[in-house]
Parts: sequence; C-alpha cells; structure tokens
Amino acid sequence: MIKKFNKIIAASLAFALLSSCSNFLDRNSLEGLSEDSFWKSEQDAVMGVNTLYHANREFTNSIVMYGMMDDYTDISYQSFATGLTTGVFPANAAFYLDSWGIFFKGVYRANTALKNIPNIAMNDAVKRRSTGEAKFFRGYFYFKLWDFFGGVPLYDTPINVDESFAVRNTEKEVYEFIVRDMTDAYEMLPDTYDASNKGRATKWAALAMRGKAHLWAKEYDKAAADFKELMDKSDRKLFADFHNLFRVAGNNNSEVIFDVQYIAEKGHGIATDRNYGNARGATTGSQRTRPTPKLVNAYEMEDGTPFDFANYKNANGEVFNPNSVEDWKDEASVRKLFEKRDPRMHQSIVVPWSTFVGRGGVSYLYKFPVASTDPNAYVPVWTNGSYAWRKFVETGSVYTLQDNMPQNFPLVRLADVILMYAEAKNEALATPDQSVYDAVNAVRGRAKMPNLPTGLNQEQMRERIRHERMVELAGEGQRYSDIRRWKIAKAVVDKVWMTDFNGTQIRQRGFPDHYYLWPIPQAERDVNPKLTQNPGWE
Repeated sequence: MIKKFNKIIAASLAFALLSSCSNFLDRNSLEGLSEDSFWKSEQDAVMGVNTLYHANREFTNSIVMYGMMDDYTDISYQSFATGLTTGVFPANAAFYLDSWGIFFKGVYRANTALKNIPNIAMNDAVKRRSTGEAKFFRGYFYFKLWDFFGGVPLYDTPINVDESFAVRNTEKEVYEFIVRDMTDAYEMLPDTYDASNKGRATKWAALAMRGKAHLWAKEYDKAAADFKELMDKSDRKLFADFHNLFRVAGNNNSEVIFDVQYIAEKGHGIATDRNYGNARGATTGSQRTRPTPKLVNAYEMEDGTPFDFANYKNANGEVFNPNSVEDWKDEASVRKLFEKRDPRMHQSIVVPWSTFVGRGGVSYLYKFPVASTDPNAYVPVWTNGSYAWRKFVETGSVYTLQDNMPQNFPLVRLADVILMYAEAKNEALATPDQSVYDAVNAVRGRAKMPNLPTGLNQEQMRERIRHERMVELAGEGQRYSDIRRWKIAKAVVDKVWMTDFNGTQIRQRGFPDHYYLWPIPQAERDVNPKLTQNPGWE
C-alpha cells in the first residue's frame, strides 16, 4: 500500500526530480549522488527502477488527468476551450512536447536500469524482477509513443545527447520492439506481490500490454490468445461493486491489473476531485471535465433495449423535446427519463433529480433548474444544464485535499481485457462464437444488464462491443485511443457541438484528418532534423 513519498534527485538524466509513493518507493534521498557512485547495490537497483513509476505517474497527473483524454472524444468534454478539442492545436503546442519528453525520459531511465542492473551483486530474484520492471516500462512508454505519435526512434541503450539524432523507426518496428519487451517482462515478473510492494507491475500487466499491442496492430489471434491466458490463469476477478471501483474504498481491488497509486498528501495525490468534482463536494471541484449528453443517452434501458428520445414519452404520455429548456423544467418527466436505465449510468454520472453525498456528508438533490440558494440542493459548477461525473469523485468529507486524492487510477483492468478479448476474437472470426458472447455478457452481468441477443453477425457484434467499451470505460481515458484506432474519430467528433443536456450549444468540436496521430513536437525536430513530421502537421 502507499505510505510515503521521498524526493529523489540524482545528477544524471536518469534521476530528474522524483516524487513517488508507496512502501516500495519509500527510500533514502539520492541527492548529491553521481551516476558513477550509484548502481552499486541492490538498494540502488530498486531505487532506480522506482523512478519509472514516477515517470508513469507524471503523464497521468501533470499533463492532464489520464481519464480526461476522453475529453477529446464524443463522450466527455473540457469545460474550458482547448485546441485539442476544437481542432486548432499547432504542432509546437507544449502538450505534445511535454508528453513526448515524459515518455522518452521513461525510456532513458529504463535503459539506464537495464544497462547497470546486470553488473550489481544482488539477490537473484530481486535482480530478475527489477529487470522485468524496466523491460515492462520501456515497452509501456513505447506503446504510448506508438499510440500517439506513430513511428518513433527506438533506443535500447541510455544514449547521450550526441547519439540521440536518430531517424524514426517504422510503426511495425516499434510494435515488434514493444512485443519483445513485454514478452521478456512477462517471463521475469512475478504474478503477485506482498503488501509492501502493491502497485508494482506483474506478469499479468505485461501480458495485458502485449495483448493490447497485438490488438492495436490488428494481430487478432495473438491478441485473443494473450487476453484469454490472462482471463484463465491470473487471479484477477471482476469486482462486484462497480461504483467503488473508482473510489478510495476500491483501491487495490481484485479487478485492477495495473494502475497509478496515490496518497492523501499534498503533492502526492491525484487531482480527480478538482477536475471531475463538483461545487457540493468536500473539495469544491471545478468540473473541468463533463460527460456529454451522447454518453448519457447511450446507457440502455435495464431490459437491454436502446434508450431513444424518439420512443420516450413524458409523464403525461406526450413527446419530450430534449432541446427544449421548458421540457427539462418538468420534474416528473425528467425523473422518468433516468429511471430503469443501465445501473452504470447512475454509478458513473450525476443526472438531474439524483442525489450526491457531498460536503458534510449531506445527501444533496440535483434539482433542475438548479436551486443555487437551497443549502440541501446539489449545485453543479455549470448550472445551465450540465451532467457531472460521479466516477472518480469521492463522497462525504473524509478527504479534503482538492488536488491530492488517494484514489488509485486504473490503467488496465479486467473488464477492459475481457472486452478486448471479445473484440479480438470477433475480428478474427467470420461469425462471433460463444466465447465472444460470454466475454461481453460477463461485463454486462456485473452491471446487472441482460445478455446480448443471440444471432449477431460480426458487424453487429462489433458495434455491441464498441458500445460496451464506451459505457463501461467512460471517464477512464480509453475511448480516445479506441476511436482513433477504429478510424471513427472524425465521424463522431468533427464539427459536433458540445451542448448542455437541454441542447444549448457551448462550442463546436474539431477533429481534422491529421489528428489521428499527434505531431512530432517542433522543438524536437529543430534539434533533430532527421525527425520527419506526421502528415498534415507540416
């Protein structure tokens, strides 16, 4: 479990400012050490590998919340205008440069560890594990680079500045590099850890990431085989309480395969309550990210039929116009609108006339129109017609550090793996077999939703799997990669208006053709002219 942070500073590039959390990251300061005086002991090896966890946390926490990558899709949006949502981000935007820098910093640290650990006299099991962690993270950081930037230079040693002017490797070469690292990591890493090392990468995390690499590369049989092995042989189980999966009470649960860990300590928590949270929460969040009406409308009826305003009648049996402000003032009709829906909707999102346990442990009722002067009414930050996240937002008043919640953030969990298995298997077959149905139904069953109808063809099953990923993984940052790899991002995002739930337009979104890949940061190209630019960003 996470207990304490220490700042770890080393003079070499491998040890830029470090601040990480967990028993396994609780180490003495490295300040003042040079690389020549480091990498001498088992403790040095463990400390060096721990820097990789920090680099991973840095992207999750300091660029944007990882889950807020969904804001660049059709299911949530940034409350404040950003170029990546409106389609006008320039190639020299700091967002791209910072992300590139974090990932390659992680690659450098991994390579430094892999160079030095073999020469240290230390416990064989710890050496093997530490080497496996370095392989895992090098492959993981390259997966993120591949996902966002496409082909990038491959480095397998801790190069100096003079050696860094390499050309971009092909996407296939990067994919194959990731697979090799994850295969090595799978063979070296343990399947579980004791309590003092909770949060370290396991062989199952490596297997899941190798499967993801295969899936992204459309190697469907290989992806399905990896996911199936994890489902059959690991100790990971679907966690019964979907709501608590995304609260502090659910930290280190049976479903999480790999996550980023946090504690309630200034500088060492995660800012979910600020960015996902609302004005009635204990930390008074900003609702920087908000679910879209499209996401809320995507949650099925509890009998498995799609929700559709065309089939919905208000409390008086009349047509309900979702773009009419007046219709949304009808309490009885709006309450009816959100009844008998997929339970994940209420577990993930605060909708009108639902309750939220907020500041002081009070159960606040979301009245609409918003009753701003009622002390017992839920008041969102955005009062004109806004849904709000319940996912990743703590209830009550136990935690009050707005930017430092002790909520671990899942990067890979079993439901995601199960749905990726269903996708890979469905794509590999002409017609979905029973294992595809069983996988999707397992995720739906946890949500207490009925099984899929039988007799689906491949295309129909594909759409059901994509729908299931959208509602199951909402707010977790997975959809941004999904809609890009499926090549549907432009269709579902470009020129679409962000709106309040009553149809009021906020701003128009943009997803130009070249947004499927991020630009190679211009500052990197200025330093290394061999780096070619991605199409459309010149």
